[in-house]
Amino acid sequence: MIYRVLTPLPLILALATPVAADPTVGLGLTFTWGGGSQGDTGLGVRVFSDDERKKFAGTVGVDFMLGSQSVRPNVGIAYLARDSYVGMDVGFGLDGSGANVGVGAGLAADTK
Repeated sequence: MIYRVLTPLPLILALATPVAADPTVGLGLTFTWGGGSQGDTGLGVRVFSDDERKKFAGTVGVDFMLGSQSVRPNVGIAYLARDSYVGMDVGFGLDGSGANVGVGAGLAADTK
């Protein structure tokens, strides 16, 4: 009986942890390479796992790649500064180019 109660406990704690942080959003420029393409530049939107300045945060985002005219979803990390960010991510080109790596920078809303 005790196993039935304790089994969902790690899942509940894992889902509750992101709620403790204040996520924020950002808009920026990304440069990518790899994945069988020559490299590309994109405009992207990011959601950061936290809004604390001078700290690293996880990111989930999507870029519109200007050269290939395609969409690139991605995940990564970013260093948040005063209302700005610098980050690295791994994305997947939906145009068939496969996985690639990106470096980006941009504006972040309300970093504290």
